Amino acid sequence: MIPNGVAQKAKPDEFFVNKLRCELGLTDSDFVIGTVGRLLDHHKRISDLLVCLSDVSKSVPNAKLLVVGAGPDEGMLWALVNEMQLNNKVIFVGYQADPQPYYSLMDIFALASAYEAFGLVLVEAMFNQLPVVATRTGGIPKVVLEGETALLSSTYDPEGMAVNINKLYQSPELMKSFGDKALARARMEFSEDRYVSDVDVLYRRLLSERGLI
Repeated sequence: MIPNGVAQKAKPDEFFVNKLRCELGLTDSDFVIGTVGRLLDHHKRISDLLVCLSDVSKSVPNAKLLVVGAGPDEGMLWALVNEMQLNNKVIFVGYQADPQPYYSLMDIFALASAYEAFGLVLVEAMFNQLPVVATRTGGIPKVVLEGETALLSSTYDPEGMAVNINKLYQSPELMKSFGDKALARARMEFSEDRYVSDVDVLYRRLLSERGLI
C-alpha cells in the first residue's frame, strides 16, 4: 500500500490572513474550530459539529466554527444553525479553490465524518500544524496518531468530540505538542516527495521482475 501524498503549501502572507480574519468577523480572542469538506451531511456530519459547538460553547464562550466547503445540504445546515441559535458562532465561507488561508485562521481542525477512506484534509491540517479532533472511522486512525496528533471519538458522537475539544482548549501545551507532531508526521509520511519516491520504487521493481529493465 502506498499512502496518498499531499503537497505542502506555503503559509499565506500574514497581512492577508489578518485581512481575511477581519472580513469574517473573527477576533484574535476567538477560538476557531475549523473543518473543510463537501456539505453532504450523511458523510461529513457537519450537523454533528454544530451540536458539538453548542456543547463546547458552554465552557468556551469564544468558540467559533469555520466551515469551508459547499454542497447540497447547505440550506439544511443553515436552518439548523438558526434553530440552535448559533448564528453569531458559525461561519460558512463556501467552496474555496485554495483553502490554505483558512487553515491559518483555525486553532483546531475537526472532522466528524461518518465514514472516510483517507481524509486528505487531515493531512492539509497537519501540514498547517493543527491539532486534530476527528471520528474513529475508516482510514482516519491510520492518518493521524491518536493521543499524539489527534483525539478521536466514535462516529455520531458530538458530545464525545466536544469533550476532546475542551481537553485541548484547556491545555495550550497539549495543543502545541499535537500540532508540532502533526507537522512532523505529515512531512515524514504524507509528503508528495515520499509518494513519488514510493511509486517510482514500485514501478521499477515490477519492471525488473518482468525483465524490462
